[in-house]
Amino acid sequence: MGAPEQKYVVVRNMISFWIFGMCNNFAYNVMLGAAQDILKRSSGSVAEEGNSTDHCVENITFRDCAPASAGVVLLCNIIPCLIVKLFCPFFMHHIPYAVRHFIICWAQTASLLVTAFADSVPTALCGVLLASFSCGFGETTYLGLASHYSKRTISTWSSGSGMAGLAGTFSYAVLTDVNLLGLTPTNAMLVMLIVPISFTFSYYCLLVRAPTVPAISACKPSTWLDLSTPYKRDIDKDSCSDVEVKGAVAKDVKVEAQNRPLEEQLMVIKDLMKYMIPFGTVYFMQYFIKQGLIELVVFDCSHGFHTSPDSQYRWYQVFYQIGVFLSRSSIDLVKLNMLCISLTAVIQTSFAAVMFFTAIYSFIPHFAIVCAMMFLVGIVGGSNYANTFYHIHRKVDPSIREFALSTVTFADTIGILAAALAAIPVHNWVCSMQWYG
Repeated sequence: MGAPEQKYVVVRNMISFWIFGMCNNFAYNVMLGAAQDILKRSSGSVAEEGNSTDHCVENITFRDCAPASAGVVLLCNIIPCLIVKLFCPFFMHHIPYAVRHFIICWAQTASLLVTAFADSVPTALCGVLLASFSCGFGETTYLGLASHYSKRTISTWSSGSGMAGLAGTFSYAVLTDVNLLGLTPTNAMLVMLIVPISFTFSYYCLLVRAPTVPAISACKPSTWLDLSTPYKRDIDKDSCSDVEVKGAVAKDVKVEAQNRPLEEQLMVIKDLMKYMIPFGTVYFMQYFIKQGLIELVVFDCSHGFHTSPDSQYRWYQVFYQIGVFLSRSSIDLVKLNMLCISLTAVIQTSFAAVMFFTAIYSFIPHFAIVCAMMFLVGIVGGSNYANTFYHIHRKVDPSIREFALSTVTFADTIGILAAALAAIPVHNWVCSMQWYG
């Protein structure tokens, strides 16, 4: 294969992983951005009334809290993710990547349809559960798939996953804001179906399959499961240095991490704790902020650009995701060492403390300042994410890299679950207080 053809293949694969990151996390982030609307589903009222009550408040004199915290949506958005990430690394290598991709796309499409047509909160939350399953299964799948390709696919995946949050929250905010397009939440969800449809074709039509990735045939069900012993990719150090381009052939060394005894797998997980602890802490703090505290930070018309509390919540999510996208996309420009990665947990904890007291005492004077803080929360969280996986891809032994990349994602899920569980009682406690604004 000539140099121009090699470059063409590399570009296709990098674009593919960017699309994987963007589309895989899209529905998950839409659900978080739509949390307030999901919790108002009752006998079709959201679909029928649209955004007729979405207006700014002239003077805030008391706490007008939702009956349930947005942490309820976060909880439903993380439990399937947690189950998937807990158990999948130990057996999902028997499911070929092409089959996993189809399952992920199907679940994401179903999640948007169920949420769009839900006429009650429990039904809408079923859609959230499907989005969570899709996202969790996808993250373990595509990070594992990246181990078959150049480490540059990690940076493009990271950038795409950052764009997912921005695209999901921004598109939902624009589509539903009465000052912009003003669609009902139902119609907004239906418009977004273009994403999983495009996602479906990206793996089969754009990605160039690496020699170490098993092929399947849609007409041969026997290829839909791979029960053989996985092979170690004994190729280049740099994640095969674009094995898909060089056409290297894997050797029959049957020592993949997934095929090792459970005791050895647990030892690998122990060694990964230096990545997982700060990673999980950062995710706990940022999700406690964005799904537990920020819904309690509201401004009146004169201090909130004449936006409603619901609209303010959506735009908080947008600014957070802008920060995530920029930081996840900058891994090739700014690389953090392990000390700096650990410090991101301290910084995020500081932001959480400020937001906690803001939710109680409302001492921040303007909506714009909180938006700026949410942007910084996103910057810190995105930097931690991108640099954690970059370090793993660069430093972990190739024979366990696929297992490591899939396993470390479990830490963020634990952090998010803890944030959801903490957000619900904190929401109720703060809402029981008087308004100090």
